[in-house]
Amino acid sequence: MKGEYRQPKSATELYMLADAAYHGSPWSIDVFKHDLANEHASYLVLTIDDQPVGFVAGTLIIDELSISNVAVIPDYQRQNLGANMLQTWFKLFEQETRVLLEVRSQNIAAQHLYTKLGFQVIATRQAYYQHPVDDALIMEKIL
Repeated sequence: MKGEYRQPKSATELYMLADAAYHGSPWSIDVFKHDLANEHASYLVLTIDDQPVGFVAGTLIIDELSISNVAVIPDYQRQNLGANMLQTWFKLFEQETRVLLEVRSQNIAAQHLYTKLGFQVIATRQAYYQHPVDDALIMEKIL
């Protein structure tokens, strides 16, 4: 399944995608609004048949990209769309950019995706996540 990519239309669009993908968005619409106004933030929305189905977001400071969100709505998960979306997004950044992300230690599917894309675990943050409490694995990749 091949999609098209574009910039987000609104904070509400991102919130609705995150809410569906995560079964409750970790960010409010106001947080998305604030992030969209950040000159260092980078977003890429995936659409299929002109409908948004996912997005990736992060912040680039100098040569370090910190991924804040990778979201695909449930009907489109497990179809390699997250990997394709990330690979397309990475092409927007220079080679040798350091990419960092945090993932729940219990989120094995996401860890598998990131490992497949060349990320490696470099550290653990104990009890970083709440509801439920879980450790965060910090993963890194150099583009």
